Amino acid sequence: MLKEIEIQNFRCFEHIKISGFERVNLIGGKNNAGKTTLLEAIFLIVAQDAGSISALKTLRMESSESIGSRYKSGWENFFYSLNKDAIIVINAKDDSNFVSKIEIWLDESGNVENIFSDKNLEILRESFLKYQDDLLVLNIKLNQNNKETVSSPVIATSTTLMSQGNEFAKWLFIASCMRSSGAELIEEFDLARLNEKDTEVLKAFQIIDPAIESIESFSIGEPTLYLRRKGEKRLPLSLFGDAMNRVADIILKLVNSEHKILLIDEIENGIHYTNQRDFWRMLFRLAVELDTQIFATTHSLEMLQAFADVGLEPNQECSSAYFELAIKLKTNKIIGIRRDLETLNYALEHQQGVRGE
Repeated sequence: MLKEIEIQNFRCFEHIKISGFERVNLIGGKNNAGKTTLLEAIFLIVAQDAGSISALKTLRMESSESIGSRYKSGWENFFYSLNKDAIIVINAKDDSNFVSKIEIWLDESGNVENIFSDKNLEILRESFLKYQDDLLVLNIKLNQNNKETVSSPVIATSTTLMSQGNEFAKWLFIASCMRSSGAELIEEFDLARLNEKDTEVLKAFQIIDPAIESIESFSIGEPTLYLRRKGEKRLPLSLFGDAMNRVADIILKLVNSEHKILLIDEIENGIHYTNQRDFWRMLFRLAVELDTQIFATTHSLEMLQAFADVGLEPNQECSSAYFELAIKLKTNKIIGIRRDLETLNYALEHQQGVRGE
């Protein structure tokens, strides 16, 4: 389980270190405070694949081209202050003191020979030589018991999208503005059913609509999930509104997680405040039962209160914490503040700022 992360020169972060992550973590702050960027940094340190950089472009719907730049790659958005001469460094430590480190830099020299010094990368070298483009180099270092190992560098270009990165994103990262296709939901539901987890999906839907009594998957025409309410005909999931689609995405990825981590951007989207406590109760329970760590962001004061209320319930077995990202006025740098749930609840009850205010 991830316990701390340190980030340098990545997007809006010049340097930030956040410690004290728990089983379920909620992240708040004003717009442009770095909430989504923090999820992206966690994604990169977990995925550790060059294709994951390209996958983040897809999640943010960023163009592969740089407008008004003499460079073709469009990688500059990943670097603090668009400084492509910098090196992005992300360090993370888990609860067993295992340390992971990735370094990301842009090689604009075109000297592909030096980057691909490992003979095992010769095939990749031949492939990338076909492109007149900047190369993004991802160097991975692992450290356990003070013994460091360094992997061979892995490479991405703006004109090649590595499929493994998209696979990681598919299962790890739930973006605020993207929805899984019907075919993807069917694949995930069938996997959940195979692993006897489909009842958890039904319970999640019943939080939003208690009248839902069954879920079925059909691949006739456009593949999609169908839900049936008591006494009614089955209907496609798309007709049940944003909340049901959002819950489907979250719960299916949670019950199917092989990476033991789930990243959810703007978790409140579509979920009415009256259902938020029951939804958190389910996430807390499944996080423990499935040994999975959850990181979520929110803008919602109601979602914050629901999170605090559920986390403070008697006999709650799941550890949790709230992290507030804010811009420090004196330095204009982003800082991360950890609040335990008692402190968060006190601040909410006394109407003190808890979202970077």
